[in-house]
Amino acid sequence: MINRTALLLIFCLCAVCLLPLQASALPMVGFSLKQSPASGPYQDKEFLELANTTIYGLSNGTLPTGTANTDLRTVQSKMSKMSISPELYDNATDINAFIYYTWKAGDEYEDASSLGGSDFSPVTIDSSLYDDANEYYQAAKITWDRIKSGYPGVTLYTMPVQTTGYGDGASYDPYTHSYTNKGAHSGLW
Repeated sequence: MINRTALLLIFCLCAVCLLPLQASALPMVGFSLKQSPASGPYQDKEFLELANTTIYGLSNGTLPTGTANTDLRTVQSKMSKMSISPELYDNATDINAFIYYTWKAGDEYEDASSLGGSDFSPVTIDSSLYDDANEYYQAAKITWDRIKSGYPGVTLYTMPVQTTGYGDGASYDPYTHSYTNKGAHSGLW
């Protein structure tokens, strides 16, 4: 018979081994769609009007940042609180997630750009600054694949080109073997 300590150790090892599998899942949606009520009135029409206006507005453009991203966050927050019918709920959940991932990618991209783009930034400009933005963009692409059949003629927005610091006033740091932003130091001072 296995004692409790050995059983606990086996359980912990299994849990640690399964962590990489969890990492491949989509990020949690911060403002998820509220549960569908058992009876109406439902706000399906208003939800779809907001979703359609928003998604068609994102088509053929780049990732929204600034005021456009703030507006997107406001719309997504409003949509997440609507009462959706059980028939539309699964699709509405994907639409809500897509819009959430889009504004999160925009937030993360904007943060990375402002941090790395400053003349006085204490960090090196490299693609790792944009990893969170790319993670949310990939999540948006996955959810887009689930909903795109409802939006004929719409193409997914693209990520803006990341600046690397090469050739735009960057200097080479021999200690980190990387380029720093416009002469700023690599890492924290």
